[in-house]
Amino acid sequence: MKLHLPAAVTVVAAVTLHSGPILAPQNLEGLRPGKARLGVDDLMALRSIVDVRIAPDGERVAYVVSTPSLEKNEHVPALYVVAAAGGPPRRLAEAVHIFNTPSPAPRLQWSPEGSMVSVIALVGSRPQVVAIPVSGGEPRQLTDAPEGVFGYEWSPDGKRLAYLTRDPMPPDEALRRQDRSFVVRADAADRPTRIAIQAIGSGQADVVTPATQYVDSLSWSPNGREIAYSAADKSGFMAAYSTKIYGIDANGGAPRAIVDRSGMNTGPRYSPDGRAIAFISTNGRAEIMAPRSLTIAPSSGGPPRVFGLDDAWVNEFVWARDSRSIYLEANDGTFARADHMFEQPIVRVSVADGKAERINGPLVAFDIGISNDGRRLAYKSVDARTMGDLQLLDVASGRATTISDVNPELRDAVVGNLKPIAWRSFDGMQIWGLLLTPPNAPAGRRLPLLVYVHGGPGGGFTLGLFPQFMHIVPQVDPYPTPTLAADGFAILFPMPRGGAGYGEAGQRMIVNAWGKGDYRDIMAGVDKLVADGVADPDRLGVMGASYGGYMTNWIVTQTGRFKAASAGAGLSDLSDNYFLSEGGEFMAEYFGRPWENRASYAAHSPITFADRVTTPLLIQHGEVDPRVPIAGAWKFYRTLKSMGKTVEFDIYPRGGHVLREPMQQREQMKRNLEWFERWISVP
Repeated sequence: MKLHLPAAVTVVAAVTLHSGPILAPQNLEGLRPGKARLGVDDLMALRSIVDVRIAPDGERVAYVVSTPSLEKNEHVPALYVVAAAGGPPRRLAEAVHIFNTPSPAPRLQWSPEGSMVSVIALVGSRPQVVAIPVSGGEPRQLTDAPEGVFGYEWSPDGKRLAYLTRDPMPPDEALRRQDRSFVVRADAADRPTRIAIQAIGSGQADVVTPATQYVDSLSWSPNGREIAYSAADKSGFMAAYSTKIYGIDANGGAPRAIVDRSGMNTGPRYSPDGRAIAFISTNGRAEIMAPRSLTIAPSSGGPPRVFGLDDAWVNEFVWARDSRSIYLEANDGTFARADHMFEQPIVRVSVADGKAERINGPLVAFDIGISNDGRRLAYKSVDARTMGDLQLLDVASGRATTISDVNPELRDAVVGNLKPIAWRSFDGMQIWGLLLTPPNAPAGRRLPLLVYVHGGPGGGFTLGLFPQFMHIVPQVDPYPTPTLAADGFAILFPMPRGGAGYGEAGQRMIVNAWGKGDYRDIMAGVDKLVADGVADPDRLGVMGASYGGYMTNWIVTQTGRFKAASAGAGLSDLSDNYFLSEGGEFMAEYFGRPWENRASYAAHSPITFADRVTTPLLIQHGEVDPRVPIAGAWKFYRTLKSMGKTVEFDIYPRGGHVLREPMQQREQMKRNLEWFERWISVP
């Protein structure tokens, strides 16, 4: 489950259970050059690249930049094209409303001949595919799906479009919704997600996949005759672990099974020669902790081959043009261990023998694309204290060139120093983390230390200005760590057992044992920094959201060493998350079902030990969080309050597992900054 984690124009601050000002919306300028401190308003002005695609000829790169707008209370995406040789970018189609509900998801592509780029844009209230001529001219709406488009791909000859859409609402349901007699029934099947194909310029689309399947991705064969796709026979949180790979004639017909086995089998991509299909798979295991490996199967059918790379979790990949190798980006595994745990480099894997080599770094890479001649890769590159920029890699020489400057203000900002550190835990296991220290911290002076626990449990941190959220719009981070560092705090981002970086065996070390070895790993890191003279033992704080919120709740029931704590989207009673969450089976993989393991559920739930809390605790929760429902936050708050503990509770209307609205993101960051500076003194 990974417990990490159209808007109104004017939004007030979150409803809270404390007294304080309500912040009015305002326009923010970008960070002023030369300004040393990155304040919360400066963080909310930073831009992020959310999609990258290189042109077929490799001479241009299209990308989408998202900018938070407090005035609109949304993250506003903008489309640009820049020459591969560098130079000023050119903005395209300013009037096109690129899809951004609840966050930007452009699904950027080039037309096969390279004359247009396409995105998913809001047309009326529905997302549709819109093509934009690169040389100028009016954007062109390509689809008119009644229920909108959620993913798509151009045919190799550029004459057709295949896209994902949902079946229309049945007339009876539409009527009952209109007269308010509609009733939601638990576990009722969702309308299927299906593939439709239409000729470019035609308003007629043909649905080609059966109504019994929920399709999540697709890929045209190089000759344009067939589409490979991944689909489950059900919807819901666990549907991803029931996906299979199918092929279907582009002109219609019955689908054929290419990979028919249990577990996750998703994201198929044909090799350029059409002989093989690569995909991401848990290799027959319907388990959340199973590694998501690069896997290849013959396109005609046959046994899959797994490229495990030592438990690497593959996030994305692209075929080399000669079909002899694959470029991928992953966390964990061979190229993301020890001091490289915080990187996600591009790795080239040989199809013939499975040998793998890292081809760039140290960095975090996203949105990998390759030119038709195979000479150039383009991607978003993130370094230790950046928001990420476009990078172009010459495959032959290995030379990488940065060709964008999305946040020039950061060149003149002092953002602190981030570096990997390691320590030994209670059982001798080497544990890693990132340490952020304030800019110009005086040598020899102990610093107030905040411990930031990641979500997951199988999550982790990477390089970047927002180390947990560089893969999405990063302002979803509740904790303004650059501002906290600028104000004098050191911040430890620990990677305890149970999370990424230690393989599947490391994740399974906390099965039936949340809050045990992982807690001791974190405290060993704190002890190390105190022993080294970095951290002041009398000025410690702890924070985290989702699983990090659970760990924060747990930590304050186990020790009184911390002077302040902030828990976001956190669990307090583990059984709640089995019964109330959208992904209740997630808890069963760690603890079994509550009625089978009552004692352990209670023994690892913070609420069981609420009477021990002495640390002032701020609880923050989205009102409609489906992943960790707010009921648990209410239970912990009321328990602590009735016991006379120091606790405050902020509720964010419309908020989910993370907050998507810039006004709420800004309020949450400011609130956490105020909370820690209230309870922990900074020189």
